[in-house]
Amino acid sequence: MHRILAILIAAAAAMLAATPASAQATRTWVSGVGDDVNPCSRTAPCKTFAGAISKTAAGGEISCLDSAGFGAVTITKAIAIYCDGVVAGVLAPGSNGIIVNAGAADRVILSGLDINGANTGVTGIKVIKAGSVLVRDTIIYGFNADASRGISVEGPATVTVDSTTVVNNKVGVFGPVKQGNNNLIAGNGADFVAK
Repeated sequence: MHRILAILIAAAAAMLAATPASAQATRTWVSGVGDDVNPCSRTAPCKTFAGAISKTAAGGEISCLDSAGFGAVTITKAIAIYCDGVVAGVLAPGSNGIIVNAGAADRVILSGLDINGANTGVTGIKVIKAGSVLVRDTIIYGFNADASRGISVEGPATVTVDSTTVVNNKVGVFGPVKQGNNNLIAGNGADFVAK
């Protein structure tokens, strides 16, 4: 009897000690005055894309509330980043701006970004794997270190570039991309390089 009571007390204590997993939001926000300890809600936004992506559910979206620098990010799931109408800076000197390494069926949308390599950046958008990636209304420039690229498609993914400017990079676009309308891919050391 004492043994059963001890087991029940231990089980109850374990259940009380367990903390519920935090649910991820389907829509989060970033702001120049945000803080990554926030829940990334509209009234309590995060400061960086990296802070927001960890709080955004797969298939969700991150929206920019205002113009600011939101930092580099690695994307490992289906997600959309919408920053149309503001200046959404990703400053990446000596590094990659955005890395996409998502699932084989995941769709990633990057819209309204200003990705700057500060002349020493490695790659503006590096696509390792995804089902599809849409880059639209984005400017990518200043990736001029050795073997630097504005956009680099390195693995399986269908990448579409639409209404995007890729200028002043060592290589503008490396690998296969589908081109939409109104792109400016010029003024790079090499505008297009086949994989």
